[in-house]
Amino acid sequence: MTAIDIKPRRRTKNRPVWDEEPSLAGKAVKTLFMVCYAAAIVLPIWAVVATSFASEEALNRAGGSLLILPTDVSVQAYREIFSGGALTDSLLLTLTLTAVGTAISMALTICGAYALSRTGSLLHRPILWLILLTFLFGPGMYPSFLVVQNLGLFNSYWSLILPGAVGTFNIIILRAFFMNSIPGELIDAAKIDGAGEFRTLFRIVLPMSKAILAVIALFYAVGYWNMYFQAVLYTPGLETQPIQVVLQRMLMSTQGLPEGAQAAAQYQARGEAAPTAALKMAVVVCTIVPIVIMYPFIQKHFTKAVITGAIKG
Repeated sequence: MTAIDIKPRRRTKNRPVWDEEPSLAGKAVKTLFMVCYAAAIVLPIWAVVATSFASEEALNRAGGSLLILPTDVSVQAYREIFSGGALTDSLLLTLTLTAVGTAISMALTICGAYALSRTGSLLHRPILWLILLTFLFGPGMYPSFLVVQNLGLFNSYWSLILPGAVGTFNIIILRAFFMNSIPGELIDAAKIDGAGEFRTLFRIVLPMSKAILAVIALFYAVGYWNMYFQAVLYTPGLETQPIQVVLQRMLMSTQGLPEGAQAAAQYQARGEAAPTAALKMAVVVCTIVPIVIMYPFIQKHFTKAVITGAIKG
C-alpha cells in the first residue's frame, strides 16, 4: 500500500471562510483566548477556595484580602460551619427546603403538564390560557406579600415553597414534551388494556421522560438552593434563615454601609465576633459545591432533552 499525502486545503473563492484550514497565527490566537477565558473563570474560584483554607495569621498578613497561595493551611472555618451551631442549622434548613420544595414542585408540575397534554381533559383550554397569561402579567411584590400574609404563611417556612411551587415555563415545556415526544399509540394501547390515567403516567410516560424530568428538577433545585429574596420578604422573624441570607449578612458585616453596620450589630448582640474572610469564603464554597457536584450527573440529560423535545412524531 502506498501512503497518500494529505495536502492542506487551499483557500478558494467558492469555499466559505469557516471551512478553511486555520493558520498557525489563528490557532495561536484561539489558544491564547481560551487560556485567558479559562483563567478568568478558574482563578476567582481558586482564590475563594484557597482563602477558605487560610489561617487567621495568613489572612492578617494579607490584610484580610483573598489569597491565591495560602502559606498556612487551616480547616478551622469548615469546623465552625459543621460544628452544630447556627451555620450548621442554616445549611441543614437549606438542604431540607431544597429537597422538599423540589419534590413538591416536581409532583405538581408533572401532574399539571400531563393533564394539560391530554387535549380532551376537563377545561383544558381555559386553564391553559390562564397559565399562559402569567407570562404576561406578574402578580407583583406587594400583592404576593398580601396573599402570603392572608393565608397565614408569613414567618413560616412554607412561604418559601408554596407561593412559587410551580414554574409556568417548566410546566409548558414539560407539556410540550409529553405531547410531542410520547407516542400517542402507546397511551391508546394502555387505555385499551384498561390502564387508568395515573397508571399510564407512572408506567409509560414518566419512564420515557427521564431526561426532561432531570433537567426540570435541576432548575427547581437550583432555585430553592439559591433562595434569598423570598426569605428576606416572608420570614424576617425566624431565627434560622437559609444559607444565602446568612452569607449575605456575613459579607455585609464588614462593609462600610448601613446594612453592614446593622449586620455587625447583630453579631455583637449575640456576643459573636465578626466573621473572618476564611469563614466567609468557606460558606461560599459550601453554597457552590452541591450544585457543582450535581451538575455533571445532569449535564448529559440536557442535550438529550433538547433534541428529544424538538423531534415530533
